[in-house]
Amino acid sequence: MKTIQRLSGGIRGKFADILFTLWAGGAALLSYSLVYALRKPYTAVTFDELEVFGMDYKVAVTIVQIVGYAASKFMGIKLISELRREDRFRFILYSVVMAELSLIFFGLLSAPYNIAAMFLNGLSLGCMWGVIFSFLEGRKTTDILASLLGVSMVISSGTAKSIGLYVMDAWHVSAFWMPALIGTIALPLLTLLGYALNRLPQPTEEDIALKSERVTLDARQRWDLFRDYMPFLVLLFVANIALVVLRDIKEDFLVNIIDMSGHSPWLFARRASRWAC
Repeated sequence: MKTIQRLSGGIRGKFADILFTLWAGGAALLSYSLVYALRKPYTAVTFDELEVFGMDYKVAVTIVQIVGYAASKFMGIKLISELRREDRFRFILYSVVMAELSLIFFGLLSAPYNIAAMFLNGLSLGCMWGVIFSFLEGRKTTDILASLLGVSMVISSGTAKSIGLYVMDAWHVSAFWMPALIGTIALPLLTLLGYALNRLPQPTEEDIALKSERVTLDARQRWDLFRDYMPFLVLLFVANIALVVLRDIKEDFLVNIIDMSGHSPWLFARRASRWAC
């Protein structure tokens, strides 16, 4: 009888783990995918014949957004390490609202002045990975959840481009207002998913026993941590920034390289889904 009870308890435990993984991993994957919907739709546009001080307009937009995004990563060293659990959802809400406002200004202002709005866009979204991942840390299934979150990076950029092309082709929205329209749809969805992540149960005693508990760090604790692991952290940070820049440059200019005439706007989404599989 005790053996049957143990087996029954083990089955219920595994089923609970599967449900939690689907809930947490699915919400995290979709959340970061929607971050791309707020950050990357403009990459569907070539902006032919537009220049800024002798520089290609799209190149200028991409550089400005990457600078804002990289600056946010530096700010995140302080913000994410000090962020308390009860403040995470509010942080997500403020970030996505600021990102959407930047896209509205991108549509309202005339070129080239609207480029400044993309700096604000990158700045507001650069910490989103850290915030979303903070909901998944310290759990026995964190490795699986992190893998699901990583899949979003593979599929999201191409999907954002395809949606942008579809909105311009089917709904006849201008290149400058298309990102704001997509962001208007993404914002409430991302807010709901952020709420779902915020409702995840706290790590169990088993989670705490198997994984390190996430704690907030003040300035002195951050410095002590950096000093102890300086070579590794510097290399990791430089490599991460380099990968972000290279990935953005490659992804942002695909529509400038590929002749989309005669192709479905969903070409990039299908390509991304094949890579994910």
